[in-house]
Amino acid sequence: MASKDLGEWLKDRKKLKSYEMLVSHADKVFQVVDELLNLVRASMNAQSSKADAIYARQEQMERDADFLRRKVMDEIARSELPPDMKKYFMELSREVDMVADYAHGAGRILAFLPLSSLGQDIKDKIEQMCVKTRECALDLRDALSAILSREYRRAVNLSDKVEDDEKEVDRLYVEARGLLLSDKYSTMDPRMVIFLSEFFEAIEETSDRCEDSIDYFRVLLVELTKPR
Repeated sequence: MASKDLGEWLKDRKKLKSYEMLVSHADKVFQVVDELLNLVRASMNAQSSKADAIYARQEQMERDADFLRRKVMDEIARSELPPDMKKYFMELSREVDMVADYAHGAGRILAFLPLSSLGQDIKDKIEQMCVKTRECALDLRDALSAILSREYRRAVNLSDKVEDDEKEVDRLYVEARGLLLSDKYSTMDPRMVIFLSEFFEAIEETSDRCEDSIDYFRVLLVELTKPR
């Protein structure tokens, strides 16, 4: 990408439409992650009807995010961007969409894995993981959005925060798995252990995908902040 061409492109409101759609897509992805936290809390409190409603809402949001991703792809393909920039923005959009895929995957597990019977220690770790993962998705969205107002320093700071929060999720993930393997849970149904392990991994992968998206996004930031 040429930083001069990119800077000029961002000043053209008509050409900027594809990037604005990408930001809208990131917002829809954030909503999917936000609903995961709501779903976790409902499941922990044995609110099955509420959990079912939240899951249905999350599923629709994931579909909406996927539909919007396809619209972003179409808009980018029709845009006047150079081929290398088209390829870059399409890859960035795919990375962001993977965040929603994994968050919805975690929610899907909760459709048949109630969390209310777990000990408070594991419940706390799960909630903390989901809170931090939500922050990752929120800061990813806001970092992408900051480009529209040319707040490049804010975008850099938010990108750094995503990476810090992802590391925190990794730490909590290791601790949660450690608790699951402790003597306290040695008599747990092996099927429950397997599904919980998959659930932990889906949350951790959600935050990982936020970090992967930020890695792609930093390429754009470098181009925009290059000396002219």
